[in-house]
Formats: sequence, structure tokens, C-alpha cells
Amino acid sequence: MFSRILVPIDFSEYTTEVLAYATDIAEKFSSTIHLMHVIPKMDYFGVYESFVASENIAAVQESIESEVERDLAGVAGKITGIPVVRAIRRGVSFVEILEYVRTEDIDLVIMATHGRGGLNIIIGSAAEKVLRKSPCPVLTIRPAKKQVKVT
Repeated sequence: MFSRILVPIDFSEYTTEVLAYATDIAEKFSSTIHLMHVIPKMDYFGVYESFVASENIAAVQESIESEVERDLAGVAGKITGIPVVRAIRRGVSFVEILEYVRTEDIDLVIMATHGRGGLNIIIGSAAEKVLRKSPCPVLTIRPAKKQVKVT
């Protein structure tokens, strides 16, 4: 049913909780987990070009990608007994996630409803956009720390 599960990783404090759900489901369905992180392209922000040479922007972008690859490998290393594919993309997070879903024939996306996005009020959350536009089911996880307690 779910042979390929995509888990977009933002390295927030909720990563471990989302991975717990993903690994439980992957074990039940003998799935492969695709871990993905999207790095924003610095060239989207033309303001940098007036302060930093373009070759320096490229060097910074490559340095960030190397760090993300190392961090993603660390997260993948915590998953045992389940095949893991790692992917890094550059661009707008929800656009890259949706493109990956389509190109890799993903069956299920599992992601947190809250991560690092400080601009969510202005541009909307990536999870909300993926949920609305994904061609496959999306399981959104509201981390326990964000749960509202009713008394």
C-alpha cells in the first residue's frame, strides 16, 4: 500500500517524533523511507547580490549543502531495518516536495505541521501547501509539544 514514504526533514526539534511515525508505518508496509531536506536558494533573494559576489553565494550554498548531507546521513543512521533514500533539493520547500512526490512515485508523505518556518504567517506553511496539492495521501503530525491541553 505504501511502498515509498517521503519524510521531509527540517531538522527541527520535531524530527524525531515524525520519524517515529514514519518508521512504524514503514515497518508495517515494508516501505522505503525517503528523507528529504530542501535548502532555500540564496539567489531567490536578489538583495544578497548587492552585498556578496555571486561566486561567494555559490560557495556558501555548497557549504550549506555539505552540512545538510552530513546531518541527513545522521538522521538516516538512526533508522534501522528499513531502506532509506536521502535527497537534498534547492528551492521552495513545498514546490520541491511536490515535485519529488511526482518524480519518485511517492505513496505517502509524513511531515510535521510545525517546524522552523518563521514566515508562515506571511506565506503559509509548507505542510499546508503540500496537504492541499499532493497527489498522494499526506499524514501531518502535530508534535506533542504543540498539543493543546483541554481541561
